[in-house]
Amino acid sequence: MPKVKNINGTSNNNCNCGNWISHWKIYSNMHPEFCSVKSCIAKYNLVGAHVQKTTDDYNWYIIPLCQTHNMSKDELEVGNVKFVSANVSLTCG
Repeated sequence: MPKVKNINGTSNNNCNCGNWISHWKIYSNMHPEFCSVKSCIAKYNLVGAHVQKTTDDYNWYIIPLCQTHNMSKDELEVGNVKFVSANVSLTCG
């Protein structure tokens, strides 16, 4: 399972989708049912979180996380989730 870390301090970043969870829905063509963290069953108040994979991939991605995991500074193991680029010049910019 992939592991990610939050990119903290991105709340001022904007996209043309209205908000980051809408961005994820549009570009994943999915609707989030739960937080993407493998052991989490939270399904309300999901946000589009800015994350980086813990591999050598330095790109920024959006995935749905609950507000608790969105504030986490720990490495998070996620389940089967589609990673959507946070680079608006490649998506909605």
